[in-house]
Amino acid sequence: MVLVGALPAPPVSARSHGPPRKVPIDMIVIHSTGGPTCDTATGQPVWIKAGPLEDDLRIIGTHPVLGIHYMIDRDGTVRGSVPEDQVAYHVFTYSQRSIGIELVNDGDGVDPFPEAQLQAVTALIRDIARRRGISREGVKRHSDLDRRRMSCDNSRPRKVDPGAAFPFNAVLEGAFREGN
Repeated sequence: MVLVGALPAPPVSARSHGPPRKVPIDMIVIHSTGGPTCDTATGQPVWIKAGPLEDDLRIIGTHPVLGIHYMIDRDGTVRGSVPEDQVAYHVFTYSQRSIGIELVNDGDGVDPFPEAQLQAVTALIRDIARRRGISREGVKRHSDLDRRRMSCDNSRPRKVDPGAAFPFNAVLEGAFREGN
């Protein structure tokens, strides 16, 4: 895992603050940077692919509301954004009590998660869980928590990340294995 400073280097301006927390942290939520959305021009569903780490940080950083605590690139580089003791709005109704981790990935169930990225997310989950007393059951996928439907196609889920290609159980096994 390559850890790069708490804030991205200029010119990237990922959000570096959020409101103070009012409830204890008891959850970690895994996301992917790519996913479905509604095209504003056509009103049709489209899939947004993951961009490079710097671009994805810039997109989140310039959003008026959204935020993330960590983003992990395909090569395992971990970048911090909003400090853990502050709220980053990354999952509907659960942001106050959770830490959000974004993985640079299309989230489409096809785009593979490289080994370096999986090792980094496993180590980060292990670290956060130990420091915060979060159980294995407290680690969730974004799709586990946000069950809303797309406004432009009610037959499709709004959030599917991190996607079927993410080896969720294997990552949890590694993060919560005795002796780690």
